[in-house]
This record gives sequence, C-alpha cells and structure tokens, in this order.
Amino acid sequence: MARRACTSLPFHDGSVEEEKGPTFFKIIRPGFNTEHLRIPPAFRKHILHESTKRATLKLKNSSDTSWTVKVSITGRDIYLKDGWQEFLRENSLGDSEFLVFRYDKNMHFIINIFDKNCVERVNITDLRTHKASTFPDNTKGPLARPPTGDHRYDSAVEAAHVLKSKGEHLPSYAAAAAFKSKFPYFAKVLAGSKMVAIPTHFYREIFSSSKYDELFLVTSKGKFTVTLLPCTDTVMLSGGWSSFRNDNQLQEDDICIFELVKENTMVVHIFRN
Repeated sequence: MARRACTSLPFHDGSVEEEKGPTFFKIIRPGFNTEHLRIPPAFRKHILHESTKRATLKLKNSSDTSWTVKVSITGRDIYLKDGWQEFLRENSLGDSEFLVFRYDKNMHFIINIFDKNCVERVNITDLRTHKASTFPDNTKGPLARPPTGDHRYDSAVEAAHVLKSKGEHLPSYAAAAAFKSKFPYFAKVLAGSKMVAIPTHFYREIFSSSKYDELFLVTSKGKFTVTLLPCTDTVMLSGGWSSFRNDNQLQEDDICIFELVKENTMVVHIFRN
C-alpha cells in the first residue's frame, strides 16, 4: 500500500506550518523527466477522479505566478507534458533538484524546490537570480549541466580527461578535443573490443535511474539499435555494436564522442585516425 508522505515542512524561521494535501516528490534528472513528468502510479488515486486536460503548478513561496501544463493519460500513466519544459526553464531547474508536489485539488499542485545543496529555495528572488537553467529554449531532451565545481559531475571535463590520457598522440585529437555541446556526452578511443563500456561516472549521473535496455546510436549512416549489458557500476554497449562499428567503418584508435541528445538516443561523432 502506498504511504502518504509527511505533510509538515519546516520554515526557515524555525516554525512549522501544517500543510494539507497528499504529496509526492521527484528528483529532476537531465534527459529522464525534463521533457515530461510522470506522476507516480500510486498517486493516481488522489487525482484520477479530478483529472482534466490541464494542471496548474505554483511555487510554495510565490502567490504571483503559476504555470499551466497539459495533462496526458496513457494507459494507467499520467504525465505532465506541454508546459512542463517552460516551468523547468523559468525556474532554472534540470540539475538534480528535489521537488515536492503537494496536491491542492482540481489539478492544482503547490511545489517546494530544494536545490542540490539540500536547501529549500525560499523566495521568488532566489528563482530569478539562481544559476541559468540547464533547460535552454527550444530544446526537447536531456540537457548538459552547467560548469560546476569539483563536487558536481561534468561530462565535458571527464571527456577531456579521457581524450588527453588516451588520445593525445592521435592525429584527430585536436578536432575531438574542440568538441563542445550543451548535451551530456562522453568520449571513447576505440580498441579492439566487441563491446564498449559507458564511463562509470556518466552512467551513475545520467543513466543509473533509467530502465532502458537499449540505446539508439545515430550517425550519417543512419540509426542503429544497440542493447545494453549491465555490469559492475555501468553498462556495456553490446548487441548490435559490432554491426554499428562495421557499418560505420570504425577502426582501432578512432575517437567517438557519444552525445546524449534525447533520453536513450545518442549522436555519435566520429574522428578518424
């Protein structure tokens, strides 16, 4: 049986306000709930009889602004879709923030935002002066994270490290090292293996919460399906990788940059040696 979450949240002055209404939480992960948000199945009982084509989102600490989001029902799943990206963008969300949704009847949700430092955003000024959103305009899909300190994962930093340590001697190193993207990506210098491991940190930060068992790899040759093989701390590009490699005429020491542009779809940039 689903449990109702605690409905008492502390204010910063030390007092406690009793808030009414069932709640659920979501951690915003680039590429997995930045295009749309799936409401937990166990929460359906609270909203199904009131479900409409639109939902209203408001921030707990602001009474001035609200966002209208399209509600989509697919089977037993309920999603927040059109308008969800705008909500993320205007509130600078997309980098593992913790959101608490309190249901206030008639498809109205009051949202508390907790940043990655575990501190609640307390007023509208915080939202407007907060770091730039990792969800840029006109983008649908996973988003690169902004430049961060050592305590946060940055796929570009890891890719640069891999290229320098394993590919600096190669003719195409300079071109590969110049690659930049707003999307998460990782680099590989190809060896003779029949499988390719996704870097552990990339997997933990970007893939670990997904339930995909395959990826789509896209190059100028077309779109290829590659199955994922779980192993310790990561997954391997396994079934279909050999065909992908042969069809794209990849050879040992070629550099590939895998750019996650949409959920389980990666564009592969090839730098031949």
